[in-house]
Amino acid sequence: MMIDLWIFAALLVICGMLTVLWPIWRQRRQRAVDRSALNVALYQERVQELDAQVLAGDLTEAQRDATLEEASRLLLDDTAQADSQQGTRRRGAPWLLVAAAGVLPLVVAALYTTWGNPAGLALARELEEGPPPTTLEESISRMERMVQVQPENGEAWYMLGRGYINAQEFDLAVLALGNSLERLGERPEVLAQLAQARYFAAGNELDAPSVAALDKALELDPQEPTALGLLGIAAFESGDFQGAIDFWQRLLAGMPADSPGAQTIQGGIQRAQQRLSAGTDVAPIDATAVIRIQLELGEGIAEQMGEEAVLFVFARDPQGPPMPLAARRFRLSELPVEVDLSPADAMLPEARLSAGQRVQLIARLSPEGDAMQGSHEAKVDDVQVGSEQRILLRVEQPLP
Repeated sequence: MMIDLWIFAALLVICGMLTVLWPIWRQRRQRAVDRSALNVALYQERVQELDAQVLAGDLTEAQRDATLEEASRLLLDDTAQADSQQGTRRRGAPWLLVAAAGVLPLVVAALYTTWGNPAGLALARELEEGPPPTTLEESISRMERMVQVQPENGEAWYMLGRGYINAQEFDLAVLALGNSLERLGERPEVLAQLAQARYFAAGNELDAPSVAALDKALELDPQEPTALGLLGIAAFESGDFQGAIDFWQRLLAGMPADSPGAQTIQGGIQRAQQRLSAGTDVAPIDATAVIRIQLELGEGIAEQMGEEAVLFVFARDPQGPPMPLAARRFRLSELPVEVDLSPADAMLPEARLSAGQRVQLIARLSPEGDAMQGSHEAKVDDVQVGSEQRILLRVEQPLP
């Protein structure tokens, strides 16, 4: 695919070599010819001059012959000297130029190999002239090559992540979409796709980072379809059929009524309504199940963090699974802040706060916005849900 490139490169190198060698060869031929021709011309001119002097009576024939003999001797001496000088020059600098011309192709090839991008050029040719991929494997292979050539291309990482999801390579999708998020920033579609990849990778379970990503996606775009669809699925599987209906109805409002996707969502809504009519709805929210918290950062910690830093606060059952019962996230610019955790902040509908429950409170500072990767933390082990006391969480303890 790059034959024409190398052909043109070879032609340019040959032109460069000719540019160097042609003047040397031409000069070598002309130097001897020009010097000899000049000497001969001078000699002939001298002969004519002497003949004219003889006719004018200024010189005798004997004087003319003697003068011509001297001129002939000088001509021979000058020609011999010119040949000697030409030999000396021939042994000097021209050979350096000849050697430079010979090395030129090697230098050009080395520079292109070092600074050029043959893989990128080949891929660009393929995208421009080659047929489009016909299978998912071909599409993924092309996107993998693209991110190798352009590792800072966030759109390419996003498309690769989508391809991995379709291929059910969910762990690879999480990595690809994470790279896309780093390069494109908090775009709703990237956040939603990353949460979806994490959901499938975790065996159809929403973890804290996934919920945080979905919340941020809906904050940026309240109609983000992937986020609404995924939250509806998670609510349905957890038994919160009304929550599933609410999410899916919001999703349905942004879809063409006669599209296949809309029909699928409508079928999910009907199934959730049937479950509700059968009396399988979840228990109502307990309005008194509130945890009052004062969040602060230790002195000087905020100055050490970048703009991506986020503070997560969550409550978990110390005797239960590590999945938080409720969680919130804050930018460092929002701190200090008073926050009330309630059942409305539940991670999953079937795992909610209830009044009188004893929980563990954790506030974790994440420099990169990942709740699983923190730099500082504050923890209170025994907190009663529904207490009027406001709990102070001052985040200053470094994590190992």
